[in-house]
This record gives sequence, structure tokens and C-alpha cells, in this order.
Amino acid sequence: MKQIDNNDLSTNIVEQVQKIEQEYNKKVEIYSDYSEQEFLTLDQASHEINGDIVKVVITNEKYSEFVLAHELYHIALELSDEPSISCAVTSGKPDYDGRILAIANSIFETLEHISVLKSQKADGTYTDEIKEEFLKGIEAALTPKVSLDLANMRFYRTLIMFDGIIFSEHAQDDKWKDEFPTSYKYAEKLVKIAEANDLSSAFHFRRALVNALDAYNEIILSNGYEGLGYHEFLNVTPVLSERQLRLSLNQVYQVKHSSFKNRATGKDAFVLLGINDGQSVTTLDIDPGKVTPEFYKAFYQYKIIDVFEKEGVKYLTR
Repeated sequence: MKQIDNNDLSTNIVEQVQKIEQEYNKKVEIYSDYSEQEFLTLDQASHEINGDIVKVVITNEKYSEFVLAHELYHIALELSDEPSISCAVTSGKPDYDGRILAIANSIFETLEHISVLKSQKADGTYTDEIKEEFLKGIEAALTPKVSLDLANMRFYRTLIMFDGIIFSEHAQDDKWKDEFPTSYKYAEKLVKIAEANDLSSAFHFRRALVNALDAYNEIILSNGYEGLGYHEFLNVTPVLSERQLRLSLNQVYQVKHSSFKNRATGKDAFVLLGINDGQSVTTLDIDPGKVTPEFYKAFYQYKIIDVFEKEGVKYLTR
């Protein structure tokens, strides 16, 4: 792995880096770890944020400009006032937990791709050649060299196709509808949710994310599989008005004794669910032994802002 000097970067990339560093008080370090790539995919750059340092690693040398610009736009979104997902509970089954997070992150990133695509079209890093190469990778992903039962293959293809439709601007809709009709039907549901919302708005991004997770969960349930419990497993950053923050807790949220365990304590988890959408915004720091009817009665009367501050809940205002 080799660090890339800023002098070896294009003007466009340098400007992206400077914008991130200036707006968010971070230091961006870019490294190359090139390897032979059969296809262009959107995961050929990655990043970690540790304190003030943002470390970016790119693995595709031929299309380094594209993958680096792409990753920097994701980083800018992550650092901005955008809702995020987190998890503080566990089912006790690492594979199950990992699957939920992987699916949620996939849907989350595809929603971000609507904004990233606009930016990359504007700066010229998304070209006809890039679209063509990206679609080659999607086509390969749609026919993986692994053995999956029909339902799980459809679940997998739905996520691949969702991203493919969004980032290729519907370039292969007719082809995929013909080749993979059921997966396409599922993916189309997610696409409609994404495209019906103004994802530059934190409130609408959050709504689209929760609705897309719900839609994907319904796909799983409709095939006779166990649902993935997103509402209690994932915490999604709340987006509230100043007026709502001053309301008592019971007007907007309800405390749910979850079927999951608190990962930090190993004890029963209590999550705070929105009344309107049923989505958790935080896993509460509550001792299960102290949860009584009297506790609930008192807790529900606290103002939302006071609970958020006590529990360390990140929130956004609209």
C-alpha cells in the first residue's frame, strides 16, 4: 500500500479533498493498493474515519479517478447532516446480525448513489465508458458463480439490480425485466421509493431508507422466510422539528422491550421506536431490573430533547 501525494491527483480530486478538509476539519489521506480487477465495481475504493483522519484506499488503477471521486462523495455525505444507521443490539447469532447490517448498508449506499451520481455527472467522472464498465460488473454480479436456492438468489439479485438501475439511470431495465422478472419486480419497488423522495433532504432520506428497508423485509416475508427485524435491530438517526424536540416522549416515541439483547451489557435491550414509523432511533441505557410501570410513567413525561441528551442520541432538525 502506497500513499498518493496530492500533487499526483487531478484538480477535481484535489478540490474534493480540500472541500472535505475545510468543511469538516478532517485530514484526508489517499492510498493505492492496486490489484487486477476483472470488472469495475463501486467497492473498489473504501474509507475509514478515525478521529480527524480520513483514510481512503483505492484498488482499481485503470479507473482510479472515478472510484476515488465516488468514494470522496460518499465521505462528504457521511460527514454531512445525513441520517445514519447504527446497531447496539444482537440476536446472539453473528451470521444473522451480519446479514441484517450488510443488507441495510447496501440499501443505504444505493440511496446515496442518487446524490453521488448527480455529482459525478456534473464533474465529468461519470462517463459513457464508466457506465458501460459498471454495467458489465452488474451483469456479472447478477449471475454469480455460487449455488443459492431460488428465493435467496432473488433476494440477492434484488439488491444488485436496485443499485444497477439507480446508478445506470435505468439503462438495462427492459433487459433485466425480461431475464429476471421477479427480482426486477422487487427491485422496482425499491427504486420507486428512492425516486419518489428528495434525498437531499435529511427528513426525506430517512423516510426513504425506512420505507425501503420495510419493502425489502416484505419481500423476504412474502417468500416464507423469517423477517429481519430492522425496526428494532437498527437505529436510524431521528429527524425532528424544534417543536417536536420540546414535546414529551410519549407524544412521538414508545419504549419497546426488544427481543434482541443489548450488545454492550448482554441484558435485554430496550429500544426507542417512533410512533409513526415504528423505527428505532436508539437503544436505551436502561437496567432491565428497574423497568416498572412507575418507571415508564415517569420516563414518558420527559421532554424528547432531554432524553436525547441524556442518552447521547445524535439527531437532526428540520
